[in-house]
This record gives sequence, C-alpha cells and structure tokens, in this order.
Amino acid sequence: MNEPMIKLPTDLPTGDPGLKITSNALGHLRRSLEKASKKPMGIRVGVKKAGCSGYEYVLEYAYPENQKPVDYAFTVDEITVLVDKEIYLKFFKGGTVMDFRKEGINEGLQFDNPNVGNQCGCGESFTLTDE
Repeated sequence: MNEPMIKLPTDLPTGDPGLKITSNALGHLRRSLEKASKKPMGIRVGVKKAGCSGYEYVLEYAYPENQKPVDYAFTVDEITVLVDKEIYLKFFKGGTVMDFRKEGINEGLQFDNPNVGNQCGCGESFTLTDE
C-alpha cells in the first residue's frame, strides 16, 4: 500500500492557522472512515462551484491512487487530511474551523470560515469576501 505523501503548507502567511478540525469533527470523520467499504488513507476536503451562492464544501474518502502532486497532506489526531494547494490557500487561510454539530434532528459537518462573505439561506453555499 502506498504511504501518503506528506506536504505541509509551507507557503501560507506566517502564523496563519489554516484549516482547524474540532474533536467533534474528528470523531465523526473517524466513524465514517471505519465504515468505508474500501479502506481509505484519509479524507479529502475540497470546494466546488455549486448552489445559489457560488461554492460549497465537498468531503470524500482519499485513496493513494487519487492523490495529486499539488495536494497538501497532513495528519490530525491520526487522520490524514488532503487538500488541493490552490483550494487550501484560497478558501482555508485565516483559520477556517471544521466542526460536527447536532442541532435538533439535524447533524453534520459545518465550516466556520472567516473568508466567507455571504451564504445562501439554507447555509449550504457561500461566496468569498474577496470576490
């Protein structure tokens, strides 16, 4: 099995906290990884154009054969996280926090991102402040 390439974000502004993952989110990710039918090396966090506001977060299982040379790979509490370099620098600078929340009968991963300018009414998509 291929070991994940470890590339830490070296070109972030000095002192930039980047993407932070709470213990609740780590617990949720760990449970999801354990349930996967094919053993993933970790989780890929991304962003795609979608929704009524412009962008939405995308999470998927990460496998060695799908790793790209432009990926940052880092480990948080024994979970490997992959993020495309361009996405990391554009969307996660400044201390974005991934959290798992339960509110009433709803539960899921949520991102608190200081770069978000506007969100749609349902909270699924967003725009950036610098766009």
